[in-house]
Amino acid sequence: MNKKRKMKIGLRNVVVVWGMLLLGFSALAQTDYNVDGEVQDAEIIIEKERKIELNKEYKLYEFIKWKPERTTPASKPSEFKWYVYDVANEPMQFEPAKATIKQKDRSYQHYGKAGFGNYASPILDVSLTSVDDPNQMVGINIKHESFETGAVDDDNSGAAATEVNLYGVLLRETIKLESALNYSLEKNYYYGYPAGTAVNKGDIKHSGNFLNFNLEGSDSRLDDVWGVKAGFNFRHYSDNFNANENTFSFDISGSYTENIFLETEVRLSQYKDTGIDESRSYFRLNPYYRLRIDELKLDVGLSFSIQNDDLPDLSSNKIFPYARASYPLTPDYTVFAQLDGGYTFNSLYDFASEVGVLNQSVGVANSERLFDLSGGIAGNPMEKLSLEACVSFQSVKYLPIMVNSIADLSRIDMSFEQEVSNILTFGATGQYEINESHEVSVGLNLYSYHSKGYDQIYHRPTSVIQISGDHQFVPKLNVNWNFTFMRGIVGLDQNLTDFDVKLDAISKLDVSLHYQLKEAWGIFLSGENLINKNYSRYLYYPQRGIQIKAGVTFRL
Repeated sequence: MNKKRKMKIGLRNVVVVWGMLLLGFSALAQTDYNVDGEVQDAEIIIEKERKIELNKEYKLYEFIKWKPERTTPASKPSEFKWYVYDVANEPMQFEPAKATIKQKDRSYQHYGKAGFGNYASPILDVSLTSVDDPNQMVGINIKHESFETGAVDDDNSGAAATEVNLYGVLLRETIKLESALNYSLEKNYYYGYPAGTAVNKGDIKHSGNFLNFNLEGSDSRLDDVWGVKAGFNFRHYSDNFNANENTFSFDISGSYTENIFLETEVRLSQYKDTGIDESRSYFRLNPYYRLRIDELKLDVGLSFSIQNDDLPDLSSNKIFPYARASYPLTPDYTVFAQLDGGYTFNSLYDFASEVGVLNQSVGVANSERLFDLSGGIAGNPMEKLSLEACVSFQSVKYLPIMVNSIADLSRIDMSFEQEVSNILTFGATGQYEINESHEVSVGLNLYSYHSKGYDQIYHRPTSVIQISGDHQFVPKLNVNWNFTFMRGIVGLDQNLTDFDVKLDAISKLDVSLHYQLKEAWGIFLSGENLINKNYSRYLYYPQRGIQIKAGVTFRL
């Protein structure tokens, strides 16, 4: 077995999600999923555009990202929490590629939610939004959820998360600006120690600070042959030990006559921890030309990437052909495919966002995508039924793998596989709107991993099934449910004779009910893990049993 460095899976465009699925509980908006970004883990992301309506709960369990072409606006993805986090329904971010100015009477929308549950778990969620017209919006969202106790030694396995989000949108005749500022504080404990171990609670506490600022601008002129979109992002992560990372990102994309395209990505990062002081950089240039042959749309170009992580057998630059195609087989079905290669820029921010019990002094490095091919089919066989399926294959060097530290099993390291790892993924989703009051979604992801240096890709599932429903049985009562089944997760304990530890399959049922008492006030009752399954997503980290919350909501 190879020695391991440390990090998170950050592969880009490796995975497959069939369509616009809403696996999870989202809030009263059109079902349009964000499949933007990188294939970060062998897990699925399925998300829907969201309004600030708190009479529906949003649930997101595990995710993977890929990037097919979309003609409809996409909502921004949530970040995966290593424990199940009852996320607020945030205001929908409208994002048309081009837009015209419309006027509307001034209006204000405010939503809130407050409740309490077992494990001494308060929840507070407040969103205040000012909308003068559809072209201008500012707002703030504050949310907090905590668990005083957990599955191991009472308050030694508590957890808490607090977020403050500021956002704004400004649309004018020539330009559209979007900005967002997010700060979150997450508190977890390293409670994966052996039973009976005497520990000091202060020694096992892990607090992470996440700061994220994003600013995007795009050309909103409908009659201009040029199209330009630019974005700036700053992300900061630090913890109660010595970790400190600052990352600046610049993204610029341009088009001419809707045939010539150029996309540019720049990442600059400074990472410091005990024994670590690294300046890291990444650059990608992706020019391509769009051919239209009858109904076939074919993008052909190059992917040119540069990165400065100095690791054995990791090249500093890479040129790879780039191609993307889509073709409507019928008015109801479209096939698509994409070929790409390059690097995935990995950061400590991403790893800490996914794993709340990440070890200290975790090394960070990029992954090289030697070959990245995906393809599938999407369609609407019926008016209210949407289906999508995709298969992808990716060969990767320096694939990040999550393993328990050999020195302290309660802490998760990110180990890099220097040899080539192959990942084959099949994904399928379907969504059926029975009528205006009932909607059902289903998703399936299957993963196959092969690595020369590892027998397993640790802490990644081989199959994930998600089924969810959104129902309004009577005018004032909304019921949401989500069932997740996950299997094939294997942990690593190098202190055992047999290093590999197979974790039990996870089956999890969440249900939420909301009743609107009056125009402005409502009540909710929610239950998580109602099967009361004793499961661990990470080795030696059992999760909480049945969780019940109840409280009130308001809308003004």
